[in-house]
Amino acid sequence: MVNRVGGLASGMDIDELVKKLMSAERAPLNKLYQQKQKYEWQRDAYRSVNTKLKTFDTYISDNLVLKDLNSKTATSSNSNLVSVNATGKAAGSLSIEGVSQLASAARLVGDQKNAVGSTKMVDLGATGTIEFKAIQTNGQLASEATKIEITADMTVDQFITKVNNSNAGVSAVFENGRFSFAAKNTGDIKGEDEIQIVKGQDIFNNLGFADPTKVQKTEGKNAIFTVNGIATERTTNTFSISGYNITLKDTFNQGSTIANKYNAAWNEWNNAANNTDFSDLANKKNAAISDYDAANTNYEGKYNSIFSNATLTAEQQTIYNKIKNRNLLMNLTDANVSELRSLNADTSSDAAFNTWLKNATTAEISDDLKTKLTGISLEQFTTLKDLDDTSLEKMKSAAELKTYELLGTNFINSLSSDEANKIKNMLGQSEEQFNASIDALKNSTDEADKALAKKLSALSGEQKQALRQLSTSQFDNFKGVATAEVEKNEKLQLKNTAEANETAAFNRRTAAEATLRAAYQDYKVQNGSIAGVDESDLGTYKQSVTVPGNTTNAVTMTATTNVDEMMNKIKDFVTTYNGFITDLNDQLKESKYRDYAPLTSEQKEEMSESEIKLWEEKAKSGLLRNDTLIRKGLSDMRSLVYQKNPAITDSKYNTLLSIGITTTENYNDGGTLKIDEKKLRAALEENPEAVEKLFKNSEGKENDIVDGKTVDTRGYLDKLRFGSMKSLQVNIEKKAGRSTMTDSQYAIGKNLIDTESRIDTWKKKLENIEARYWRQFTAMEQAINKANQQSGMFAQQ
Repeated sequence: MVNRVGGLASGMDIDELVKKLMSAERAPLNKLYQQKQKYEWQRDAYRSVNTKLKTFDTYISDNLVLKDLNSKTATSSNSNLVSVNATGKAAGSLSIEGVSQLASAARLVGDQKNAVGSTKMVDLGATGTIEFKAIQTNGQLASEATKIEITADMTVDQFITKVNNSNAGVSAVFENGRFSFAAKNTGDIKGEDEIQIVKGQDIFNNLGFADPTKVQKTEGKNAIFTVNGIATERTTNTFSISGYNITLKDTFNQGSTIANKYNAAWNEWNNAANNTDFSDLANKKNAAISDYDAANTNYEGKYNSIFSNATLTAEQQTIYNKIKNRNLLMNLTDANVSELRSLNADTSSDAAFNTWLKNATTAEISDDLKTKLTGISLEQFTTLKDLDDTSLEKMKSAAELKTYELLGTNFINSLSSDEANKIKNMLGQSEEQFNASIDALKNSTDEADKALAKKLSALSGEQKQALRQLSTSQFDNFKGVATAEVEKNEKLQLKNTAEANETAAFNRRTAAEATLRAAYQDYKVQNGSIAGVDESDLGTYKQSVTVPGNTTNAVTMTATTNVDEMMNKIKDFVTTYNGFITDLNDQLKESKYRDYAPLTSEQKEEMSESEIKLWEEKAKSGLLRNDTLIRKGLSDMRSLVYQKNPAITDSKYNTLLSIGITTTENYNDGGTLKIDEKKLRAALEENPEAVEKLFKNSEGKENDIVDGKTVDTRGYLDKLRFGSMKSLQVNIEKKAGRSTMTDSQYAIGKNLIDTESRIDTWKKKLENIEARYWRQFTAMEQAINKANQQSGMFAQQ
């Protein structure tokens, strides 16, 4: 802390002097602040470019991707019966020859209740939880029920509101003492009710639905119609076919439509019932079952002959886990076991046991057993030594099973006889020898050897160790079990397929029977009974009943391409694109005023707001002048105009250039587009689908294979959005980041961190300099003051 002394003795304005001196000293700090401001302005300028990229991308998505570029206008020959509009995918023409039934919603109306809207639900005995399921927009029953909680203080009106505001798919009404529940969606769920009470049936009954004879039940119906000669159904009256959005408004030619439906149902039933050889399906199923049983018996025999003792008791499993040495267990011979039990090893400690094992002579332990025991702990040794014959055999079997599972059925079975013989020659080798054998196979000129080397190289280290430590007999046993298991699995798959084929055939026949019976009932209502039909015997139903003549002309629908609308969409895109490109180009060409540095806080204090604004406009100008990132982004976008799309074979439509869209001649325009309207209109009139595919290829891929070559078959808009524009956005984020990033995650941010650090250093340095000045001036004042005092003393003398 410096004791500051003003200019009392010298008469000088020390504060002002220090201020001026520090102003000069602060020049480097001011430059750092100005540099920081430039970094921030540049960062914001880059981020502004990314904002414009996002805005342009949203425009493309909203106006060209989510909407059809290929605009089509559809007309109906009788819009009073069938109305239509077309999507860009509308193709050919459609004809609705007749509509026998419109789709309608299911409804339940209950019996009269002594209640009004303000009546408490508890007074109706209807409190608790009721769960609804209803038909959905897809024509299927909801997969999950919707719960409606009914509290004691809830009124009838509140209950109705709660149902209607739920996702139950049910519209509820209460009027004149009666409850009505209608499905919000039309359609018929074959064999099921369209409105179902999953839980709370007693509550529902108390709302007037207890007596079925007093309940008005209306079943949901499908729309039944004939389109281009095909009898069909839909759960709604509004649907799409071949790119046409169709709305059925009224029935017409019911007699012919229902006759067509009946004939279609009969043909379906005949194919399912009479043209399907059920006995052949049954024979194939029985043969497949027999083959599987034989394969399974063979597998179980081989498996049990090796692994029959592999199932351990809980106590044995605990002992097995203590031994923890699968290879030791499965490779112990009877001689090893006998010798093991007679060993007089030092068991006073782990170290003592390991020392004994290491130094034991062949008189104390054979080399074979010594090798097998090397590396085990004292606990493992004593546990193994104390095992009885039965437990030991079970654990050997369990160890073999673990090894078999480790190697895997697929690997073992994949080995040919020749490969198996080569592997058997490698069994018992050390790890080094085994790997050398694999290398020799790799380097062989024999392709079969190389194939085997590839299989062996794919094994893990543990698998390789388990394999090379097998005996020849163990390997042969494993090969036999694996082959039998694979054969069993193949036979099981064939059996399952045969059983599924028979079940599917029966299900088709059952469904066809139900459809035919329903179709006959509809036919009978519309056209009367068919002579000779016994409704209990489907065999008496008549094939191809005569279709009555139509009383109303078929409704025909056609679609034509709206070339003017497509032209307008493309022209609007080009205008928007050019505005975006021009904006970026203007920033690249913006003048840089090097004499206008960012203002310091002291400079701003001396200027008016308007002067500051004008100054900073100059200082911010040219922040992105000739920027390499933006120049590359514009170059990438410009090149797309001339790129061919390999997915379009006709050269008349495979580039924007070929349909009349190209860049302007002036290179300084930076790649703005211009349209040859005559050429574009001709392309749209001749092949609008190809033009749309050039812009939007829904099946295109960035790495597609065409004629054996990897090419980009995406449409121009996808290449623009997810190629050039995305690349520019990512590069800008690497340099200038985005709002969710920390400064350490992008280049300019790192510069800001460094500049802040340097600013902090200079602040501390300036504090020291200012303190030094004050010390110097204070010393001067003190000296002057002392001199004045001495001078005064001399004057008094």
